[in-house]
Amino acid sequence: MTRWTVNIPNGESGNYKVAGATNETGEDSWLNYVNYKNIPEGDYTVLYRKFGESWLNIMQDTAQEYDEHTWLIPKMSGDILIAGLGLGVVNVGLLANDAVTSVTIIEKEQDVIDLVWDDCAKDDRFTLIHADINTWEIPDGSSWDAGWFDTWLTTDEELSEYQTRMTNKYGDYISEINGWNWED
Repeated sequence: MTRWTVNIPNGESGNYKVAGATNETGEDSWLNYVNYKNIPEGDYTVLYRKFGESWLNIMQDTAQEYDEHTWLIPKMSGDILIAGLGLGVVNVGLLANDAVTSVTIIEKEQDVIDLVWDDCAKDDRFTLIHADINTWEIPDGSSWDAGWFDTWLTTDEELSEYQTRMTNKYGDYISEINGWNWED
């Protein structure tokens, strides 16, 4: 199985934290994910978001996470728009591809930026913008070859509405558009 691994240090900021985990260690949501997805033994980095008193696993550097990006992998060339920094997992693949000319990442949560950006894979082709992808004003003359919307949502209804909103807003600026768990 292919996997993009990250080297983000453990830390906590506001309602987010990054922590190393294994198949036997980590927050309950991670351990449930391990069992549900049959994650092989190994060392992983997990991004959690706090809900009430619990930490919810929202991203990790697993082979399963890599597999969720299969739509984007063959489209990694030219100018790329990414909605959501997460752990910067997709950056690993983008950075390794010389055909990628620019990567624009829009991240809403300053806490995620504080935890991840300094240590995630990137070079001078990468630009991070602290903004909400829903309300960010697209600069005049912008265009991208591919757009990947990897935003964490809680319900299928939200996902369907989000997919429609993003396609309506960005479709004229992006040659090919898709996202995590989108219907084709």
